[in-house]
Amino acid sequence: MRLPPRTVVTSGPTLSPGTVRRYLPYAEVRGPVAADQVLRWGLRENDRLLVVDGLFLQSRAVRHKELLALLDDGVQVLGASSMGALRAAELHPFGMQGIGSVFRAYRDQEIVGDDEVALLHADADAGHRPLSWALVDLRHALGRARRQGVLDEDTADLVLRTAADLPFTARDDFTVLARAREQGAAPAALARFRAYCRSRRPSIKRRDALSALRLLSLTGPPTTSRSGPLPGTRPSRLTYHGVPVALAETVFLRSWRRTPAGAAHDDPAREGNHERCGAEEAVSALALTWNGYPSFFRDLAAEQLLAASGHDRPLSGPGSPSSSPSSGRGPWAGAPWPVLSRALYDRLEHLGMPSSPRAAEPHLGLLRPRERALPWQEAGPLLATRLWRSSSLLDWVTPAVVHLADHPAFHRAHAEVSGIRARADRSPRGTEQEVRGACRRLFADWHVEQGEDLVPALRERGFLDLPELVRVVRHHHALLVASDPDDPALRPAPVHRGGHIGHPLGTVRGAA
Repeated sequence: MRLPPRTVVTSGPTLSPGTVRRYLPYAEVRGPVAADQVLRWGLRENDRLLVVDGLFLQSRAVRHKELLALLDDGVQVLGASSMGALRAAELHPFGMQGIGSVFRAYRDQEIVGDDEVALLHADADAGHRPLSWALVDLRHALGRARRQGVLDEDTADLVLRTAADLPFTARDDFTVLARAREQGAAPAALARFRAYCRSRRPSIKRRDALSALRLLSLTGPPTTSRSGPLPGTRPSRLTYHGVPVALAETVFLRSWRRTPAGAAHDDPAREGNHERCGAEEAVSALALTWNGYPSFFRDLAAEQLLAASGHDRPLSGPGSPSSSPSSGRGPWAGAPWPVLSRALYDRLEHLGMPSSPRAAEPHLGLLRPRERALPWQEAGPLLATRLWRSSSLLDWVTPAVVHLADHPAFHRAHAEVSGIRARADRSPRGTEQEVRGACRRLFADWHVEQGEDLVPALRERGFLDLPELVRVVRHHHALLVASDPDDPALRPAPVHRGGHIGHPLGTVRGAA
């Protein structure tokens, strides 16, 4: 599907959303950007991102590699004024476009401190109102006031030195001017400067941000349609001083791209905004409801482990490839489980997996009792697939989406999830009791007949632990109700006093 390109602007204390929309009526205006956000906004080739403001004190700042990944995906990334100017000065050799005086001052090393653009501001409910001076704004205001005769040069220099000696959290006008007065500045001159700032509101950060909006408004909304592969799945477009370079696709980068199942999605009603997030939700819905999911996840884990081990699949015979190399699924895609199991058994030690029953003893709880009784040649590979997703940092969703892309079950789940998300206001999340009821029904469907079956049942469907399952069930409760609205297990259940804590249903009650 071809979609109109998007323009996203991150701003808060520098410009209000209303100001941004006066220049760019079609823009999506978001608050100050932080880490773990931009790669989850669904930006794709030909989209535009203008970074103005960003967070760094109460949360981690937007990472350089997150912006590099957007550039690599063909997104036009621009920066101005504040965090945007800082990141653009650092990343302009890679193609991030910087705009304005603050960017140029950082790029040319006329200023070097991060605190030059740092300030305190109110929260979103108060419109991100600035509560202190940014040093670049104070320097700009002092220069203008001096040129217009409000201050003499010595007083202006004293006020600037005073502010620079304070931490950025203490650069409000009262503290800065009181300290300057203590160091000999004339009270009358300081009073004139305060009145000048309140009447004129000089801000170089605001001026630069408006320049960036004007630049984007001159070009108008992007007209080239958004098409092509999902972010992170296309050939690299990143350059360094015009020379093509490759962006390393690390485990961390994959985790930054991924939106965990059950997390809140920004602007879910916008068509095309979250193609990747919708695919991930469809996968997690299948993990709950599709009877074929345990076999699919077992085979997926085996394929990924074999690919990671460098074990080539034979080109002929019973283990020969059934999918073309261009399918993106790897050399082992489509191999039956007996073939995968035999190949995996030969690579257990190489992969760092338990290669003998004795080495597997600490992990036998990941197998059902009947599975532990299997010969080690069968149980060992099965255990390896349960151990595959042992870290929350592992990006298992991307290969799952690739493998399921043509499966009818995936398309049905995607359509159901999209429909429920579109009417989210009429589909409230389940209560704690309803979530417990949904878990009980799932455990029955998954043949969890005794306590020892619980952990293997979770792992064979890709869940790390019980709390993760509960989060996903809570997120998909409306889908579970829609699949069987008359099931009493999905309605509020009575609270059983003195239940056996070791029973999986008792565990759900305590954890939910």
